[in-house]
Amino acid sequence: MSCSIQMASQLSGLSPHVIRIWERRYNALNPSRTDTNRRMYCNEAIERLKLLRELTEGGHRIGNVARLPTEELKKLSDQLLAQGHAHTSASTYSVDASPALDKPEDFIRLGLEASKVYDSDRLRRLLQRARQQFGQRGMLHHVICPLIESIGREWQAGNLRPAHEHVATSVVRELLMTPVPGSQTAEGAPEIIITTPAGEMHELGAMLAASSARDLGWKITYLGPNLPIEEIAACARARKAQAVALSVVYPEKCPITEDKLRRLRQLLPEEIYLFVGGRAARGYQEQLPDLPIHWAHSLGDMDRLLVSLNR
Repeated sequence: MSCSIQMASQLSGLSPHVIRIWERRYNALNPSRTDTNRRMYCNEAIERLKLLRELTEGGHRIGNVARLPTEELKKLSDQLLAQGHAHTSASTYSVDASPALDKPEDFIRLGLEASKVYDSDRLRRLLQRARQQFGQRGMLHHVICPLIESIGREWQAGNLRPAHEHVATSVVRELLMTPVPGSQTAEGAPEIIITTPAGEMHELGAMLAASSARDLGWKITYLGPNLPIEEIAACARARKAQAVALSVVYPEKCPITEDKLRRLRQLLPEEIYLFVGGRAARGYQEQLPDLPIHWAHSLGDMDRLLVSLNR
């Protein structure tokens, strides 16, 4: 059975952009083509992509393993798995000592438990294993996002102390800002500026957007949180960016933030797209219905916008 690159992406945990780069630059595989020149991937190709993802996430350079026969990739993957078991069995508080980790919900539950006992090392191992098990995109959408939401609900309910939340966000921040081993940004890739406006200190949403955009083939300029609108616009113009993305979480429907969004859209050239996402985005969309702003109410929305502009 053969499938499209979109389905191959879902099955392998790699973005279509990474798959194309590995084919073109490293000759990792040679998919068949339809009469209309669309790539089609057979079961063996999907298996190779999964193995290459596991190996690069385990520390192998894609250039060293891309052309190896599939059987050799399997041997290296088995060795990597054995090394991982040896490493975790040496720890008295390892992830592998926990119950079976089969579904994203298992990682979310144990991640929340690790946060509640301030165990940043265990949370880090959990998320690294989630990336190996589900791929970068699967980890972002099915583990990281729900975990952040769960931690937020627990904090609002008074079940987590501020320090618990800080432990979790510091580990997530570290993971999000570390590129996946083996991933590369193509020359001439479109550039996106990602930040939060002045007064907005919650940056995890912006970091999620940056991590996902990088995985989808964009060049990232991440400016951190809490930046004046004029500085954001100046950076976008200087970099000749194709897009600017803001995350707005709190406060909701604030006239000051509304004015900042309106002002930023005025300062940016028409050809630079403006994306606004985050928990408070829907309220500002209601207040600014006529402005040329692309609104993203989830990471999935953001991904669809990024893909549509980077074809």
